[in-house]
Formats: sequence, structure tokens, C-alpha cells
Amino acid sequence: MKKKILIKPLSVNKVWQGRRFKTKDYKNYEIEVLELLKNVKKVSGIVEVKYKFYIKNFSMSDVGNFEKPLSDIIVKAGMIDDDRYVNRIVLEKYKSDKEYIEIEISKM
Repeated sequence: MKKKILIKPLSVNKVWQGRRFKTKDYKNYEIEVLELLKNVKKVSGIVEVKYKFYIKNFSMSDVGNFEKPLSDIIVKAGMIDDDRYVNRIVLEKYKSDKEYIEIEISKM
């Protein structure tokens, strides 16, 4: 299953405020991503997830910070059973004038 979502990746640095309270940025990001992931097919069992982040601010971005909020959202969207079933994660970032994310999930 491969999905392209046209949204700017959100860094984990903008996800939590205080002791695990979602920020307004994260709440909005979650709503937008869930809307873009409607009607996607679930991949059950042990999976590999590949994320490709296309971003403008390439040199200032830590690719690892984009993963966790998005992994939680793909579980909530029903794309995978739970992120504890992710056996391998591949993270890539690319410099791009248009910001978006590609997600590919495959059964292992």
C-alpha cells in the first residue's frame, strides 16, 4: 500500500506541550492527515513502513522528528494495527519546493 499525502510534515518538537498535552499545531495536523488518509487499505500483522518527506527547509530538519507523530496517526487512521507491529522504518527526506509526504506500508 502506497499513499501520497499533500501536507507539510510536522516535527515532534511541535507535538507536545507540558506533560503529554497535544499542541494546537498537532491537533490540526492530525485532523488534516486523517482526512487525507480516509478510505485507505489496512495492512495487518508485522509491517515495514517507509516514509519520504519532501520539505523546503531541508538542512534544518531532523528527519527522525517527523516519524513519531505520523506513525501514531497512521494507527489512528487504521492503516496498521498498532505501531508496535512495525518491524522496520525507513526514513528519507528530500529538498522540495512542494511539501508533502509519501507513505508505503508492506507486510513482512
